[in-house]
Amino acid sequence: MTDWEIREHPDFFKDLDKLGTKDLEIFYKKKNKIKENPERQEHLSGGENCYRKPITDNLRLIYFIEGKTIWLLTIGKHKEAYKDYLKRLYSLRTEK
Repeated sequence: MTDWEIREHPDFFKDLDKLGTKDLEIFYKKKNKIKENPERQEHLSGGENCYRKPITDNLRLIYFIEGKTIWLLTIGKHKEAYKDYLKRLYSLRTEK
């Protein structure tokens, strides 16, 4: 079994601040499931090794896998999450 490390994009915490208590509880439960098997979620087009996980009907978590690291890119309403994830993915890749 692979030991995955979870890291967050610097702007990810701003996204979490916008969520209510119930959504945060759901997120943390699903975060643990993602860590168990991150590659089983739906792959996103437009971003290599990027995946999406529905949190609620309207909330999406988008993350990127790099080696043994899961980068949490964005969480938010459906349209906003998809709009922000490519910018954040690009910013991660240019930092290195």
